[in-house]
Amino acid sequence: MKLLYTKRSPFARKVRVIALEKGITLDLIDEDLQKKSQRLLDANPLGKVPTLILENGTPVFDSPVICQYLDSINDKNIMIPREVFERIEVLKWEAFSDDLMITAINFYMEKIRHPQDFHKDFCTTLENNIQLAYGHIDKNLPKLKSFNLSSIAVASAIGYIHFRLPHLKVQGKLSQWFEEISKRPSMAQTIPVV
Repeated sequence: MKLLYTKRSPFARKVRVIALEKGITLDLIDEDLQKKSQRLLDANPLGKVPTLILENGTPVFDSPVICQYLDSINDKNIMIPREVFERIEVLKWEAFSDDLMITAINFYMEKIRHPQDFHKDFCTTLENNIQLAYGHIDKNLPKLKSFNLSSIAVASAIGYIHFRLPHLKVQGKLSQWFEEISKRPSMAQTIPVV
């Protein structure tokens, strides 16, 4: 299977961590999102990453669907519980984390696109939302004790924020949790880079 991705994508990071944890080999193809390849556009008309291309050529996107697909391949290290209420809890954390990633991306892109005249109120709102999210995660850390898709998604979001918005690093217990989870080999191997 081929994974079209970028090394800095927090969404692709979730997928890569799940594949590593489950012992699934992916052929990683680093895409340039400024000059989208025909391969990426053929697989995903929106040109978004991550996009997984199965052995039979079938494209799978986006990250929540890819994560569920990869988790279904084998029973090694179940990342999404099979029991319905546990599953819903994990998928809620993934959705929350994806929204946090989008918030961080929007904040970063606004400042990149308009470095001198960025929309201050918009950026202030996004920064406040990130801080509120940190508070929610911190308050619910006991729910993230298991290493599964919920903790992977939260750590991927925080990792992206630390990478792109270093002035918004987590503090206290949340910082300790993030440091600890970041030591896991699958997380260490997928740290975002330019």
